[in-house]
Amino acid sequence: MPAKDYQRLTYARSRSAFVAVSMSRSSLWLGKDHLLGVDSSGYTETYKRFYFRDIQAVTLMSTKRRAIWNWVLGVPTIVCLAGWSYDLLSSATMELGAIITGTILTSVFAVPLLINNLLGPSCICHLRTAVQIEELPSLCRVRKTRRVLEQIRPLIIAAQGGQLSPETISTWMRAGVQTSPVTAPPETATDNPNAPPVIS
Repeated sequence: MPAKDYQRLTYARSRSAFVAVSMSRSSLWLGKDHLLGVDSSGYTETYKRFYFRDIQAVTLMSTKRRAIWNWVLGVPTIVCLAGWSYDLLSSATMELGAIITGTILTSVFAVPLLINNLLGPSCICHLRTAVQIEELPSLCRVRKTRRVLEQIRPLIIAAQGGQLSPETISTWMRAGVQTSPVTAPPETATDNPNAPPVIS
């Protein structure tokens, strides 16, 4: 894949929530007239092209992934901090080795916990064409997904020759994250192939 022909939209992310389960990683690239999804297993790469003229809908669905990871990482962090507090209260002085060990152990959980919250709410993003509904694993955070959608929205509209009113564009800009499965209005996504895409 010639890098000069594509602009990176997302960095590679594991398709599985647990990296140990699956080594397959997915990234998203922007081409002249299409999106390119790249799945890499470390040994092979698979490419999927989604042409702007064929995209019917891009749908977000909020998830509880961030909250789950907050629990997974938050509980050990609290335990480590509680251990620190106990040692400080029960002992006048702490050995250097204990301080280093405690700092490293706390950081192992506290740093990912901080990053998880800084990245914002989590989501699942699906892209729909006439023949398939494809999940885009690398678009897993609402803030990043919205940034990518703002970038590709005018390209999709231009490729499909759609004419949108300022009111419609404003509605899209204010659209919230959907909590229902991937859907597309029949009159825009099915009955009328020349209609602009539905991006919610």
